[in-house]
Amino acid sequence: MTRVWVARDCCGNTNTCSQTITNVDTTPPVLTCSSDKTVQCGSPWSFDPPVATDNCCSNPSVNILATFTNGTACDYIVSRIWNATDCCGNTSITCTQRVTVVDTLPPTIVCPTNIFIGTCHTNAVVTWTISATDNCSTNITVTSTPPSGTTFARGTTNHVHVAADDGCGNTNTCDFSVTVQRPVLSIVSFSYMTHTLTLSWPDGILQEADVVFGPYTDVPLATSPYSISTTLPLKFYRLRCP
Repeated sequence: MTRVWVARDCCGNTNTCSQTITNVDTTPPVLTCSSDKTVQCGSPWSFDPPVATDNCCSNPSVNILATFTNGTACDYIVSRIWNATDCCGNTSITCTQRVTVVDTLPPTIVCPTNIFIGTCHTNAVVTWTISATDNCSTNITVTSTPPSGTTFARGTTNHVHVAADDGCGNTNTCDFSVTVQRPVLSIVSFSYMTHTLTLSWPDGILQEADVVFGPYTDVPLATSPYSISTTLPLKFYRLRCP
């Protein structure tokens, strides 16, 4: 800004002088980062942008300089560095927000419902599948005690304990039972209209008789599930273990 003055004497003579004031902005903006925070692994989150103010410019720009991660897969820190620049090209010092990502949630584990195995043999090999998921880890260790594929004796009910570990120190458990018994003959469906009966069984040979006390004879080529259509009266059925 320049101001010009003029001086005039009583004889009409004049002279001028001027003063120039140069207004400069050499002060960088002030940048304030948000506080550091902790979030749960697998949950949505974002950085909180910093706030920039300046003595001269009303809207200094905020710039991302770098984003980097330190730590393990279970607990790690994600850092973002910003600076700010005002309309006169002055740049602030940097500020950093650190987000600590933690995994404190146990995995989700789903055990099968209690298992019932019907067999004519003295024992049975029983297998099962366990489902386990985690909010963060994809490397979940699942153990069953006893393990899937164990041989159980017929006539026993056995307790199975399952544990899941997400590799970050978080665990979860579930339990179910395995009962091995003689095979049971089940009615799948019955129609009064068509006199059709459908039976199912896990093991053994299907037999039929005209009266409940027999005599019973094997039903040729009967495999489970088996449908029978008869006229009234219906026959009686049972299983025989060879």
